[in-house]
Amino acid sequence: MNHTYYLGEVLKGGTRALVSAGVENARYDAEELLGHVTGVSPRELLLHRDRELEEETARRFFDLIRRRCEHYPLQYLLQEWDFYNLSFTVREGVLIPRPETELLVDIALQYLKQFHSEGRPARVLDLCSGSGCVGITVERNFENCEVIAVEKSDQASAIIRGNMERNGTKRFTLKQGDLFDGPAAFGIEKADLILANPPYLTKEEMESLQAEVGYEPSLALYGGEDGLVFYHGIAELWSPVLEQDGLIAVEIGEQQGESVAKIFADFSDNINVLKDYSGLPRVVVSGPSFFLTI
Repeated sequence: MNHTYYLGEVLKGGTRALVSAGVENARYDAEELLGHVTGVSPRELLLHRDRELEEETARRFFDLIRRRCEHYPLQYLLQEWDFYNLSFTVREGVLIPRPETELLVDIALQYLKQFHSEGRPARVLDLCSGSGCVGITVERNFENCEVIAVEKSDQASAIIRGNMERNGTKRFTLKQGDLFDGPAAFGIEKADLILANPPYLTKEEMESLQAEVGYEPSLALYGGEDGLVFYHGIAELWSPVLEQDGLIAVEIGEQQGESVAKIFADFSDNINVLKDYSGLPRVVVSGPSFFLTI
C-alpha cells in the first residue's frame, strides 16, 4: 500500500532528523530544502501543510536531509545562495558566500561613490574571486566601474562564468591564474580599487575545522602556516599597481587585524581595521581617508 505524503508531515520528519543529527537551525534548513524540491517558498510552507506530495518529491527531500545530517553544507545542497542583493550558484569548489563578506562590498561601494561617480570608469580588481560574489555584486551595484576577477581554480572559474551570465554582468572580466604571478602576468597595469577575500586559515585552524567547513575547498581556506601568505602576496605584488588615491580592502580572520595591518603598513601610511556587523575585526583597508558610514 502506497503511503500518502503531506507537506507538513514531511517537514516535521525532516526537522526531527536534523535535530537528532545535531544540525543547527534544523527547522530553517528543513524548510529551505523542502522549498527547494517543491518550489514552494519556505515562508509559505505552513500555508500548504496539507498539500499532498508525490513519492518522488518526498524521496528527493529525504535524500537531501540525509546529506545534511552528514553536515554537508546547506548551500551546496541548494546549489545557490543569496549574497547582498543577488543570487549566486554555489557548488563544491568555491567558498560559500558569508554575510560578513558583504562588508567588503559596502566599503567598495562607498569608496566608488565618493571617488568615481564621474569621469572614467573605476578599475576594480577582485582577487581570489571564488564564486565571483564580491566582484559581480560591486559591478551590478555601481555602473561607473570595470571589474577584473582573478581566480586560480578551474572549478571556481567555471562557476564564476556561470554567475556572470546568471547576473547579467556587462563590465566584468575573468582572468584565470595565480595571484602570486603578479599583475603583469594578467596584463594589469593600474587599479583604483583592489578587493580580496583570500584564504586566511592557519595550519592549526585547518586541523580543527567545523564539519560543514571541511567540505569547502582547502585552496580557498588555507593561508599558509600563519594564515598570512596571501596578504604578503597582495601587499608586495599588487599594491604597486594602485593609483595614488586607490584603495585596497581585504577580509581577514578575527585574530589577524594587527598582523595584516603591519603587512600593508609597509606600502601605505593610512591603514584601518574595520569591524563587521557582529563587532569583530573583519576588513583591513589600505588607502586614502574617506568617510565610512559603517
